[in-house]
Amino acid sequence: MNLQEMNLREKVAQLFTFPAFASALDEDTRKLVTRLKAGGIFLGTSALIRPRQVGELCRDLQQASLEEGSGIPLFIAADLVAGAGCKLREGAVHFPKNRAIGAGGDEALAYESGRITAEESLAMGVNFNYSPVVDINNNPLNPVIGTHSFGEDADTVSRLGRAVIRGYQEHGMIATAKHFPGHGDTHVDSHEALPVLPFGRERLESFELAPFREAIRGGVDAVMVGHIAVPAWDDSSLPASLSYTLTTGLLRERLNFQGLIVTDGLSMKGITNQFTLEEACVRAVQAGADILLATVDSYEQAESVLEAVVTAVEQGEITEARIEESVRRILQMKQKYRLTAEQYQFPDISTDRLNSPASQRISRALADQALTPLRGLQRGVLAGEPQEQPWILIRDEHTAGFAERLRSGLPNLREESAPSYEGTLALLSELPEDARVLLAVSHNKPMGEAFTEAADRLLGSMREGLWIHFGSEYDVRERSAPCLLAYDRAPSLQASAAAYLLGEEKVTIVP
Repeated sequence: MNLQEMNLREKVAQLFTFPAFASALDEDTRKLVTRLKAGGIFLGTSALIRPRQVGELCRDLQQASLEEGSGIPLFIAADLVAGAGCKLREGAVHFPKNRAIGAGGDEALAYESGRITAEESLAMGVNFNYSPVVDINNNPLNPVIGTHSFGEDADTVSRLGRAVIRGYQEHGMIATAKHFPGHGDTHVDSHEALPVLPFGRERLESFELAPFREAIRGGVDAVMVGHIAVPAWDDSSLPASLSYTLTTGLLRERLNFQGLIVTDGLSMKGITNQFTLEEACVRAVQAGADILLATVDSYEQAESVLEAVVTAVEQGEITEARIEESVRRILQMKQKYRLTAEQYQFPDISTDRLNSPASQRISRALADQALTPLRGLQRGVLAGEPQEQPWILIRDEHTAGFAERLRSGLPNLREESAPSYEGTLALLSELPEDARVLLAVSHNKPMGEAFTEAADRLLGSMREGLWIHFGSEYDVRERSAPCLLAYDRAPSLQASAAAYLLGEEKVTIVP
């Protein structure tokens, strides 16, 4: 179907990406595709379990769209920000998060992570990745970006962001630079409220916008606009995602971005604290968005938000030309990525192409480069240890992979675990002062000073205390205990951390 053959409702439907409601094609999700004729489907965590399951869901979605829906293949999107395996329970490569990649700084390996993510995603039928994050995280109090960012400076984020984008797009998957115009130097989570970038234009131009400018120069095909107010550019304090000044004036016109503008999830409280989902969808189209990530929780709500945009056109609040402008971009992008009825090929759902030893070596090489020893912690500190004074590992349950790998090299290791990092304090406090202690904790957001100060104090009171930190650098920078900083709890980082302590060689990749 081409633009001339579509009626108004079918045109509007191409702008909508709705979530899949289940891990298999249920009736309500099917109706999003066949009755509403949506242009895209988003796979959240509940729809991402195993490669074969994802492949079957994607196949069924595309078949429904081609045979009973719009006749056009769907954008099938996911937030695979750390590899196809980061959201699956098993079966694909889970890479270190961007902050770890940033610590290593290797553009070639960053590109390879993008390539492997694209190949594994497409093997399952996912063709649109809402990644990479190109926000510059220079605010220790940021509750949401953190280790999703490549780092604290514009050059690191720009270089590595471009490398990952090339890896995705040169291997057939649409990349999305996010969260425009920059969510790094904020201290509010837009899932909960509306963050504000309070800086002047000069600072915003030279800092926040720099990685987006570079991504656009590098040919990124989508940019996600965040729910962030920027008074220096729009004194109405509208979220950027609903602001014509920011979405069209700044991104489309000033930065000359010609690709797809995608909204962040429109049910986030940064939006819904002010607007209904229906109002938000209308305002996002008026602002200039091409794809509305309408994170509805029912078919009825999906029908309601689509109807709201159709009605806005019929009543003259949005011109039909504005809708057609976005549909044209969408169809051109689908053509570019072979998402047409004539070109589309269903994935063969072969899991043999996923999680290969070669791909796992790339992940491990990234992890080995990322590890950052602090305060004199040396490689091999646990190698050749005498048996009479065993180390005690205190850890949370998310570091089981690290513990398993460590046990293989320290057979007399003692171990105690808690359900989460908070529970490790009680275990530490019960140990005698002559203990030799390894503390391994993980969290995907800053832990807070109360925990980190207490943990540092307890480790300092022991005969020996080492901290292995699978979390934010801001938790451990100002502490005193020797520390191995691993940034996040990806399996490869857990294996690398154990190997470092045991004195094993790094994994190297020969070009």
